[in-house]
Amino acid sequence: MSTAPDSRDTVFPAAVSHRLHGIFFDLWRFGSHALVGWRPSRLGIEIITVPKVRLFAGHGQHLPAFSEGGLMDGAALDDAARMLDVQPVELRLDRPIGTGPDEIPPALVAQAFRLFTVTKTLHRAVLLLDIAGFSKATPEQQAAQLTSLEFSLNLAEEMARAHGLGVSFRRTTTGDGFYVWNERTGLRADIDFFCAVAIFQILFAALRRTATEPAAVPALRLCLSIGSHFLYHQPRKDGSDGGTFIVGDVTIQVARLIGTALPEQILVGDFRRPLGLGHSHCDSETFLTAVSERLAALSDLRVLGYRIDRIGFYLTGPRAADGGHRPALITITDKHGFEHRCYNAKLNAFAEQGEPYYCGLQHGDLAPQAAWPAA
Repeated sequence: MSTAPDSRDTVFPAAVSHRLHGIFFDLWRFGSHALVGWRPSRLGIEIITVPKVRLFAGHGQHLPAFSEGGLMDGAALDDAARMLDVQPVELRLDRPIGTGPDEIPPALVAQAFRLFTVTKTLHRAVLLLDIAGFSKATPEQQAAQLTSLEFSLNLAEEMARAHGLGVSFRRTTTGDGFYVWNERTGLRADIDFFCAVAIFQILFAALRRTATEPAAVPALRLCLSIGSHFLYHQPRKDGSDGGTFIVGDVTIQVARLIGTALPEQILVGDFRRPLGLGHSHCDSETFLTAVSERLAALSDLRVLGYRIDRIGFYLTGPRAADGGHRPALITITDKHGFEHRCYNAKLNAFAEQGEPYYCGLQHGDLAPQAAWPAA
């Protein structure tokens, strides 16, 4: 008796996915529309689509339209259509959507549908990496610098996942750096992302220390924060995904802050994030404490073959009378006259052998800068 898989197991899903992608791509109208929701119908599938301009214009009352779910059972699709003042579109499919052997699995529809949606995330950690002095480098040096940055990000993600951190990096280029975020969401995902960024900083510092081509491993400016944003995709007609992009409050904040950051500096935005289903929130300082505790729990983290015994990731401030320090909130006024608040951060990693890795600037290094008035 043959145990070879039925060819329909691979051909059928691929053909259906391609067909669905073509249908959704036409409704997407070269990016002018967003697909909001769908449900199976007697003839095939019912879909809500709406112009993105109208969707964004009323996003305050249309927040459910930015849900990532897609599938809207029962009256949910009709309610959403009334809210958006549109009519669902019914399209005929070659076979019904369902869980039967000859039916289209709902998960297959959801996977294809997701590329054409616009979602809103209320709380997500985002990192902006910027290469200091990038415009002054030669094209060859710029390419080498971006390669070093990408290599370090890839290795940091792999190391973080190997140590049990729940991270899956997504990124988009800014030309002289990257926006980086965790595909996973939630409080634990945000803490793990900050930890993964700490691993990246240690790796990049080690790379700078050992590089045979110093110009290929440049000085960086980093800004981390948590906030809301929209997420959308750039699907291609051939069925592939041209990339994922984010824009919103958190990306605006880190972009404004990075513009005044110094080379080697690490900034953390001033944010408040819910701790869970309740009404309690944590601020930047409390969140960094949780990150430090998570980093301390990592075992056998090794860089250049040597175990990292201790990592300190903290917000800086003026030294107090007792020898400690109080994190100093910094206010920055951007070129548009808007104020943004942040903290200067420091990362210190101590290996079992060799010199420690000191990342970021001390608070005293900021005092001469007129651009850093303490709030």
